[in-house]
Amino acid sequence: MTPDNYSQNIVNIHHEKKNQINVDIKKTVVGFILFFITFVILIPVILFKSQIYGILEAYMPNIDLIATVISWHGGPLKVWEHLYPPTPVTMYGFSSQTIINYMALLGLTYIITRETQRSGSMARGWSMAFIMLLMTYLLPGQFISWIMDKTNDLISNYFKFNFISSESIVVIMGFFIVATIIASEAYILHNFKKNLELMAKKIMTIPNLLKKII
Repeated sequence: MTPDNYSQNIVNIHHEKKNQINVDIKKTVVGFILFFITFVILIPVILFKSQIYGILEAYMPNIDLIATVISWHGGPLKVWEHLYPPTPVTMYGFSSQTIINYMALLGLTYIITRETQRSGSMARGWSMAFIMLLMTYLLPGQFISWIMDKTNDLISNYFKFNFISSESIVVIMGFFIVATIIASEAYILHNFKKNLELMAKKIMTIPNLLKKII
């Protein structure tokens, strides 16, 4: 890797792209506030008051996936255009993405800590991270964006709708994918807790086994 490759951090990229990408700062801030009120406060409150705790538990760490979907479309008046870019090229997109990732990870770590305290078992709490980190944080985001891109290409090339745009159809599909991921995560955590805990306990014994061998 050359020294030039090392210089491609977000600060340098932002300065390189700032004359090419027009960012409306006020619109970007309004978009983030709308996202926060709607998806971080309002929907969780509705789920909590409806006592849908299983879905709420899986929902909170997945707000980054919701941000992925609405950023793809840009939202009304493109207020979410720079909310959660797959690859940030501006400081605004990077800052927004970082805050959303931080909130998602706070939700995830809270659930793990609460489960550990409630069960009195470190293995029980840690085991939830096996599923949640993969399904929430590490795997889906880039794949969702890719699927939405490919689906939009397919629809726009082969289908024409007078009453709805191809982008709107793709966004609906994106929300369906996110809902499926959240529901699947809730199902796995509810039905396979003992299996995951057993796996975690076995992994936690590895350091002691290594000490005996060494």
